[in-house]
Amino acid sequence: MQSKVHNVMAWRQDIFAGLSVAAIALPAQMATAHLAGFPVIYGLYVFVVSSIGFFLFGSNRYLSCGADSTIAPIFAVSLAGYAALFSAQYMALASLLALLVGGILLAVYVFKLGWVANLLSYPVTLGFLAGVSIHIIVSQLPAILGLPHDIASPFPAIYHLILNIEQFNIITTLIGGGVFSFIFWFSRQYKRFPAALVALGVSITIEIGLNANNIHIPTLSNPAGFELHWAIVGLPWQQALTIFPLALLIAMICIVQTSAVSNTIKDRNTTPNFNRDFAGIGLGSVLSGLIGGFPGNASPPRSMLIQQGGAHSKWAALFSAAVICLVLLYAQNVFHLIPKATLAGILMYVGLSIFKWTEIKRIYQQNRQEFYLCLTTILMIVTFRIDIGVMFGVLLSLLHSVFIITRPNCEELFREPHCDHWGHRSRLNPEDNLSTEEDVAVLHFSAPLYFTTFSYFEERILQLANTRPLLDLIIIDASSISDMDLTAVDKIEVLSQKLTHRNITLLFVNIEHPRFRHLVETTNLLTVLGQKTEYSSIEIAISAHR
Repeated sequence: MQSKVHNVMAWRQDIFAGLSVAAIALPAQMATAHLAGFPVIYGLYVFVVSSIGFFLFGSNRYLSCGADSTIAPIFAVSLAGYAALFSAQYMALASLLALLVGGILLAVYVFKLGWVANLLSYPVTLGFLAGVSIHIIVSQLPAILGLPHDIASPFPAIYHLILNIEQFNIITTLIGGGVFSFIFWFSRQYKRFPAALVALGVSITIEIGLNANNIHIPTLSNPAGFELHWAIVGLPWQQALTIFPLALLIAMICIVQTSAVSNTIKDRNTTPNFNRDFAGIGLGSVLSGLIGGFPGNASPPRSMLIQQGGAHSKWAALFSAAVICLVLLYAQNVFHLIPKATLAGILMYVGLSIFKWTEIKRIYQQNRQEFYLCLTTILMIVTFRIDIGVMFGVLLSLLHSVFIITRPNCEELFREPHCDHWGHRSRLNPEDNLSTEEDVAVLHFSAPLYFTTFSYFEERILQLANTRPLLDLIIIDASSISDMDLTAVDKIEVLSQKLTHRNITLLFVNIEHPRFRHLVETTNLLTVLGQKTEYSSIEIAISAHR
C-alpha cells in the first residue's frame, strides 16, 4: 500500500515539474528559435525532439534540453555568412549543423572523450558566457526600440542604434521594456512563477487591442507552412566540411554546458555519467536535424526547475515535451499575434541570466590573474564576430592551460630561526625574521621534471645564480617530484655544467617517489651531478657540502 502511495506521489511530482518547465519553456524556446534565425515554431519542435533524445539516452533525471540561447547566436552569426537568416538555405545549413553536432557528441560518448570539457578553464567559461550575454542583449535592442536590425558585433550595433535612435517606436519600447522588467522582477521574487508565459499572454492581449484600433507593430510570422518534415534528403551535404569546424565548436560548448549542468544539478546519491548525458544531447540534435531543426543543448535554469519541483525520474522532462506538443496541435493560430518586442524582452532577460556577475566578482576578489583572463575573453567575444571571439576564447583557455602546466610551483624554502627546519614562507611564523642565506638556496619543485616544465625549473635556478653573487650551493627539495623524462636528464647535465662554471653545486635531496627514485638510479643522475650520495634532508646536504 505504501509503495502504491509513493508511486502516485512520484508521478504527481513528475507531472508538476513537467508542467512548470513547459510554462517556462514555451516563450523561451520560441524566443530562442527567433534568435537562431528560425520561425518560432521550430523552437518548440527542437524542444520536443531534444527531450525525447535525452529521455532515450541521457542519464541525469533532472536535465532539460532544447533550443539554447548560448549556442543559438554563435551558429546564427556564422551561418549568416552563407545564407540569409530565416531562408530555406539557411535552415538547411542549420539542420546539417545539428546532424554534425549530434554525431560528434555521440562519438564522444562511444569513445569516452568527455574529458575534453576540461580544456576550457572556469574563468574563460565565465567570460565566454558573459560575452555571449552581451551579444544577445545588444542584438535584441533594435526589436525593442522598433529600429532596423543590423547583424554586427555589439560596438557597431550600438553605433548603428545611436544613428537611428530618432526613429524609435514608443509602443514596441514600452512592450519590450515592460516584458523584460516584469520577468526580471517576478523571477527574483517568485522563481517558480511563469512570468514569461504571463507576459506572453498579456502581450497577445495588447496586440489584439492595438489591431482593433488599427495600430500595427511588428509581430511574428504565421507558422503555417513550417510543419515537420524529413530534411535529410535535401540537406547541402557538399558544405559539410565547410561548417565542420563550427560543429566542433558548438559540440565543445554543449559538452562544457552539459557537464556543468550534470555536475551541479544532480541526485546526491549518484555519480554523474557525463558520457551518457552527452549521448542524450547528441541524439536530440540528430533528431532535430532530421526534422529540419537546429542544434539543442542542456538548459541550466530549466534543469534547476525540474530539480526544485521534486522530479523523481526523466519522465518529468518528457511530460514538459508532451505539454508543448499540445500547444503545437491546438495553439498555432495565435503565434502571429505575438509582438517581436515581446520575444526581444524575453531574450534580454535570458541573456542577462547567463551573465554570472557574482562569480566574476568572486574571481576578481580571489585571483586577479584569472579575472583578467575572464575579462580578456569577454572583450574578445564582444569585439569580434561572436563565432570568431569564441574560437579565440577557446585558444586563450588552451594557452592559459599550457602556461599553468609549464610554470608549476617552484618556491624557495626558508630556514626557521634557531632550528634546522626549512619550510614555505606561508607555513612559517610571519612574525619571524625570515631571510635568505647568501651562499645557500633551497628550492621546492612541485611537478614532474618533463620537457614541458624543465625550462621554468632552469629559469628559476639561473635567476637565483644571477641575483646572489656569493651563492655556491643550490639544493632541490625533490619530495614533490614524482617523475622525470630523458629530456630533463640531458638538460640537467647541461645546467649542472653551467653552474659548475660559476662554482655553484647543484644537489637533490628528499628523493621519495618510487618512480623518480628508479629513474635517478637507472640514469645515474646523482653521478652526473657529482653528488656522492643520496641526502635524506636539507641540513645533511648542507653539512656535507661545507
